[in-house]
Amino acid sequence: MTLLQTHHMIIRTLLRLIPQRLKLLLYGFATRYGIPISPGIHRLPCGLVLKITSNDPTGNEAAGLGFIQSLQGVNAPHLIDVVCTPSAAYLLSTWISGDCCGEIWEQLTESDKERLVAELRTQFSAIRRQTADRRQLICTASGAPICDPRIPWFSEESPRVLSSCQDFLAEVWVGLTLSSNIETIRPIIQPLIERQDIPIIFCHGDLLPRNLILPGGLKCWRAGSTAVFLIDWEYSGWMPVPWEALKATWLCCDYENEWYVMMRRVFPESLVDLDADWEWRSKSRITIL
Repeated sequence: MTLLQTHHMIIRTLLRLIPQRLKLLLYGFATRYGIPISPGIHRLPCGLVLKITSNDPTGNEAAGLGFIQSLQGVNAPHLIDVVCTPSAAYLLSTWISGDCCGEIWEQLTESDKERLVAELRTQFSAIRRQTADRRQLICTASGAPICDPRIPWFSEESPRVLSSCQDFLAEVWVGLTLSSNIETIRPIIQPLIERQDIPIIFCHGDLLPRNLILPGGLKCWRAGSTAVFLIDWEYSGWMPVPWEALKATWLCCDYENEWYVMMRRVFPESLVDLDADWEWRSKSRITIL
């Protein structure tokens, strides 16, 4: 254990002994004197970062980080503490020093992207292998109904915890009974919805370049052996296997998009679902963006 890790363990232990009201005062103080990284995110001493969100009343990101720490082979920040109030969640975690892929994408070489694909495939395979069928309900990491921008109608119309992959996928690919879809995309997608053998796994739920950190920076990552880190677990939860690939590509509007092509290689087990999703997003006339 490094000296910094020892400090984190001590801080975590001390915070467990402090009443919530006092911790809120401490975190309010931290927002005034920490280094602002972006709105709601403040870098603190001792390799820590405080994230304040107003749309996470159940502390879902903290629940996701807490769970992912129990798995092997996944690089993510360590949860130190969380305080949830009716208006905001205060998440204290370790700070991952490095370059955000979303900010340096143009500097990445083809070799860098090949390595990135391999590292992501390895880590997501590890999650899938260790969590398949450990949970029978489809919900967020904190146990709440799914609330996700890819399926906004679900949380707006009938939020609930689901018990079958069929019910969930029917919420992902809506509008199949529209007259324009019955004879076109419905024959392609309905059989995928009705599959009986889809495992429920733990998902990050927001795999995008902006949520990938190259530890130590691009130059250090190239020279070292530490794999990319996955940050921002606020959409994490228990979903059917295809969800990770579908969510990672939902912003891609071009089939030849570089990120889309890379994600097909990261999630080769979900190619059929990605093809079906492309048909649905291209032809269903359902707007999600």
